[in-house]
Amino acid sequence: MIRNASLWGAWKAELSNIIHDRSVMLVMIGGILFYALLYPLPYQKNVPGQQALAVLDQDRSALARQLIRMADATPQLRVAAVPQSMDEATVLLENDVVHGLLVIPTNFERDVYLGRPVNIAFAGDASYFLIYGNIVEGLLKATTTLSVETQIISSLRKGSSPANIPGEIMPFKISPHGVFNPTGGYINYIVPAVFVLILHQTLLIAAGTVTVKDRARRLSGLVTTPLRQALSIRLVTFVFAYLILALLYFGFFFQLYGVPHAAPQFALIGFSLLFLTSTTLFAILLGYLLPRPELTTVIVLLSSLPIVFTAGFAWPASNLPAWLDTITMMIPAKPGIQGFLSLNQMGAPIQSLTSEIAYLSGLSLFFGLGILLLAMSERRRSRNRMDAESTPRSY
Repeated sequence: MIRNASLWGAWKAELSNIIHDRSVMLVMIGGILFYALLYPLPYQKNVPGQQALAVLDQDRSALARQLIRMADATPQLRVAAVPQSMDEATVLLENDVVHGLLVIPTNFERDVYLGRPVNIAFAGDASYFLIYGNIVEGLLKATTTLSVETQIISSLRKGSSPANIPGEIMPFKISPHGVFNPTGGYINYIVPAVFVLILHQTLLIAAGTVTVKDRARRLSGLVTTPLRQALSIRLVTFVFAYLILALLYFGFFFQLYGVPHAAPQFALIGFSLLFLTSTTLFAILLGYLLPRPELTTVIVLLSSLPIVFTAGFAWPASNLPAWLDTITMMIPAKPGIQGFLSLNQMGAPIQSLTSEIAYLSGLSLFFGLGILLLAMSERRRSRNRMDAESTPRSY
C-alpha cells in the first residue's frame, strides 16, 4: 500500500511538473494543433492549378500557333507571355513571371509534315517539384495530341484506311494512376511524413526540457522521488500522452484532409508505441547531455530540415551517401517516417517492417543504456559534492 501511494505521489509530481511548465504545454498542445491546422492550409486545393507559361515561337507557322493554343487549353498551363528572344524568356523565368517555357524551333511545321524528327524544348522552374511536374505534364499532353493529329493527317494523305489509323499511330495507350497518391496532390505526398516529424520534434523539445529542469531541481536538492522511478514515470507519461496525439493526427486530421490511410489499428498503435518510446528515450538522453532547457529547442530547429531531406520521402534514401544514410538512421524520426509511410500509406503488413522495428528497438536499448550511465555518473558526482560539503574543514 505504501509503495502504491509513493508511486501515485511520484506520478502526480511528474505530471504537475509537465502541466505547470508553460513552455512544455505550449509545445505539446499548442505546437501540435498549430502545425496540424496551419501547415496543410496553403495546400487545400491539393494540386497545383494552371501554371504561367512563356512560349518562344521561332517558327511562327500555323502549326506552331496550333501547338500554342493546345498548350493553353490544357488544365495544367496558361500561356502568359510570348517573348521575342531567349534572353527575354530567361528574364521572365528568373523574375517568377512564368514558371515554364516552351521553345518551338525554326522550320517546325515544315519538318513535321516532311516526317523529320523535331526537337521541342521544355524548361521549367524545378524549385517546386509539383509545379514543375504540372508544366511537363501539360506540355507533354499538348505536344502528344498535336503529334497524333499530324500523323492522322499524314496517314490519310497516304491513303490509309481511317479504321486502321488509330492502331497504326497509337498501338497502346498509357493511363497513369498514382497507387499511393491517387490525386497526385501535395497533401497526400508530404503531410503523412511531416506529421511524424512534428510528433518527433515536439516530443524531443517537451521531454528534453522537462529532463533538464528536473536535473536542475535534483542538483538543488528539491526532488525526493528516486531517479529510476521518476525516469520510468516520465517515459510512460510522455509515450501515452503522445500516443493520443498521434492517433489524433493519424485519425481525425487524416480524415479532415482526406489523406489515405490503410494501417490496421493494432498495427498502427503497436508501431506508434515503439516509435514514441524510442523518441522519448532520445529526448531524456538529450536532457542529460544539455546544460540548459532552451538548447533542446535550438537543436530541434537546426535538425528539422536535415531530417526532412534525409528521411527518404523528399529525397530517395538510396541516393544518399552510405555513411550519411547510416548516421541519420540513429535518429528515430527516419525509421519512424519510413515505417509509418509503409504501414499507413502503402498498406504494408507489420511483418514487412522488420528493418524499421529493429532500428527503433536497437535505438531504444542504446538510448536507455546511455541514460542509465549518465544518470549514475551524475548521481555519483552529486553525492561526492554533498560529501565534500558536509566534511568539516580544518584551518
